[in-house]
Amino acid sequence: MFYLKLAWKNLKTSPKQYLPFVMASLVLYVLVTSTNLILSSPTSDKMKFGVMTLNLALIVLIIFSVIIELYSYSFLMKQRSREFGLYNILGMNKKQVSLVSTIELIILWVGTVVLGTLLSSVFANFFYLIFVHLIQYDQLNFSLTISGLFLPILIFGVIFILLWIVGTSMIGKSSPLMLFRNQEQAEKEPKANIFLAFLGLAILSTGYYLSLTSEKKDGLSLVSRFFIAVLCVVFATYLFYISFTTWYLKRKKANKKYFYQPEHFISTSQMLFRMKKNAVGLANITLLAVMSFVTIMVTSSIYVGFQQSVKEKFPENTQVLYQVSDRAEGQELMQKTIQEPLANKVGPQISYQFFTRQVSVSDQGGVLNLSRDAVNPTNIAFPVIVTQEDLRKFGNSVPHLDKDQIALYGRTKENPSKQLNLFGQTYEIRHYEDVERVKLPEATNLYNAMVIVVSDDQVLANIAQSGNGEGEENHIFYTSFVHLTDTERTKVATAVKKVSRGEIKNNKGEAFPFAYTGYLENDQEFRESSLLISGGFLFTGFLLGLAFLLGAALIIYYKQYTEGHEDKKSYRILQEVGMSKSFVKRIINSQTIFVFFMPLVFAILHFVMAMPMLLQMLSLFAIKSSSLIYIVSLLTILVIILIYYLIYRLTSRVYYQIVER
Repeated sequence: MFYLKLAWKNLKTSPKQYLPFVMASLVLYVLVTSTNLILSSPTSDKMKFGVMTLNLALIVLIIFSVIIELYSYSFLMKQRSREFGLYNILGMNKKQVSLVSTIELIILWVGTVVLGTLLSSVFANFFYLIFVHLIQYDQLNFSLTISGLFLPILIFGVIFILLWIVGTSMIGKSSPLMLFRNQEQAEKEPKANIFLAFLGLAILSTGYYLSLTSEKKDGLSLVSRFFIAVLCVVFATYLFYISFTTWYLKRKKANKKYFYQPEHFISTSQMLFRMKKNAVGLANITLLAVMSFVTIMVTSSIYVGFQQSVKEKFPENTQVLYQVSDRAEGQELMQKTIQEPLANKVGPQISYQFFTRQVSVSDQGGVLNLSRDAVNPTNIAFPVIVTQEDLRKFGNSVPHLDKDQIALYGRTKENPSKQLNLFGQTYEIRHYEDVERVKLPEATNLYNAMVIVVSDDQVLANIAQSGNGEGEENHIFYTSFVHLTDTERTKVATAVKKVSRGEIKNNKGEAFPFAYTGYLENDQEFRESSLLISGGFLFTGFLLGLAFLLGAALIIYYKQYTEGHEDKKSYRILQEVGMSKSFVKRIINSQTIFVFFMPLVFAILHFVMAMPMLLQMLSLFAIKSSSLIYIVSLLTILVIILIYYLIYRLTSRVYYQIVER
């Protein structure tokens, strides 16, 4: 009972000491619980994929919770080392000190679970409304379930057991004197390591190079390149802060004209002696900020890009598509499934044929080769081949093409190739543009899409004959986009089903050879299915971005808190010898500006350098509009800068209140 009272008294008398750890635990618990409650809510089968995107968020949040909780609790234990050392000196052995720490941890876990569950019941509804609004789906029934509440309790129970192991080992490995003095152990002035400085610069340059030269990389090679670049930037960021910041501060110290100004003398000296600890913290803040930038930008781009793709994919509100042998067969199919059911009273309609299949891409001696054989997963593409007449139906300006000429809309802004070898047939590339500039529905929803424009149907048929392998289905498609009312769409859908079942014959009284491939899709259905995916991604990005910013804010707060207590004695002496409060504030501002905004500047630099690779990664989701991605990226940067500035204002005030007399 004595130890329970002592533990409870410690929690009551030192709320400021425990507050950051408690707040971090509560926020993480609410995020994990709210996400799990949405996942465990009853859903329809159509909704499963949209909700499954939250599984990624839940896994990352759990891992992140373990890391942040360990970091936060280790910091708390070090801050209390004097208190534990005093207990030890006054007669309590290590087991008894550990018992007090364990009881405190149990109380904190129970408090986190109880208060976190109450808050989660409120915030989970709020998150649910955001999620449902993003995916625009009202058949997800949110409810508080036992399974939804039990898993977070279990997860945080395991996390707090890990914290207990860490805390007990820290107490057990320290002597009473070490515990008493641990909080005041001074940092030695680090040495500026030129080798590490250049090594970090070289590795960082490698990561930037991999990103800046990734424009032509596809598929698996892009993914592997991305992970290598990430590892380079992470490793180089730590080396850069450990080496460069020390070198920079020592250069400032060597500049007597700068260093011997009172505000520079104090702030530079303090930061130089703490740079070993500061360097890792600054690197952590930088990386967490970059993770926030990337997560929010990518998921927002997917969400906005998918909405934009609906308009590009559907020039009219309904699409009917068939595999066909030639244009005449396609026209006959549209006559049977659209014109005749509607008594030839059809609204605006655009019909065309195209050929597409997966190919392997290579560039040899100025000749761009597209082959269906030995497809390499690292350089695949999906060319869409149409005639010049059909492409002009969408308002595209295409120069006149002869039979041996093509117009190419490719994946790069410039085309180094003069000729195209397509399934063994060579064509002159007369006109080239970026694929983003072409208007064609099929170019909006294919990964690594290319649009190849040929002169006429005969050339397209020859390409299709060469491109279709033995035993493969025909890859020529005929499609119509038409504006239909709901009633008209129902009639057309019925006709498409009859054609597929062979109930509607061609003009010769025979079943259409590829009738079973027919399908009908409308823009509303496509929008809804896209929202299930993109809305889930955006909500995941929102949760993870919030968690990463929480981690950065927590590290910043702890840095300011511990450094404020370390500097308190020094500033007290300086104020006693005549330093004014306004001068103290000026010194604090010069120090906090360096600590706060250096990570933000480098996070933005990392993010900007990653843009070429992120653009390519987003093309995996058929998001090809670079202007859209740049706008989303700029808005993401501005929002995070604002949040970061608010964190700066709050934590610098904490530091000032601690050191001010």
